[in-house]
Amino acid sequence: MMSAVYRKEMRQYFHSVIGYVFHAIFLFINAFYFLMQNLLPRSGDITDYFQATITLEMFLMPMLTMRSFSEEKKQKTDLLLYTMPVDCRHVVLAKFLAAESMLLLGLAATLAFPIILALCGSVQVWITLGNYVGIILLMSTFIAVGIFVSALTENQIVSAIISYVLIFVLWYSYGLGAAIQNPVLLSLFNKLSLMQLYYELALGILNPAGIALNLAITAIFLLLTTAVVRGRRG
Repeated sequence: MMSAVYRKEMRQYFHSVIGYVFHAIFLFINAFYFLMQNLLPRSGDITDYFQATITLEMFLMPMLTMRSFSEEKKQKTDLLLYTMPVDCRHVVLAKFLAAESMLLLGLAATLAFPIILALCGSVQVWITLGNYVGIILLMSTFIAVGIFVSALTENQIVSAIISYVLIFVLWYSYGLGAAIQNPVLLSLFNKLSLMQLYYELALGILNPAGIALNLAITAIFLLLTTAVVRGRRG
């Protein structure tokens, strides 16, 4: 039954404009910055391209998640989900994997860019790999955040706005921590900074503790979503 929910979610992405609009914007952003950062200046340094696109990409994630549960509640189709013989965890995971699949489809298309650089002479393999791993980890967390928020409200716009706020806090917690005088809170904010984790991976630095933290935050939001859905099912 989990596969049935997954297929339904994927059909909804492509039977509405959301899937097409998401990929159109995603690919436009990536193509534009690859052109500006690499092709026009004839630069083989792919780091600037990734750093230019990452912030814009993360704010596209609520586009994928804002309707996950909000639309179900608005159209009253959530009652069907709650009565299906499928565990709440599987419902949440299916919706997460569907949004993740949309992200991976977009990223797969951008693999053409490092291939172009390789054909032109050079590509920074470990830097490129680290950036892709970092993007997948980071966006997976933001997808989990968006799905959780979507489970709390039936208004898609409210869902998107709250998701943006939480994404901003998780991403900029390193900068927020710098403004706090309390050393304990400063240390906590810095350790929770997803920005710091991403830039470590972007430089090719593999930090197991940072990766585990990212995965843990993703898992926590998925568990919270499951608890909300289970509470509504009663």
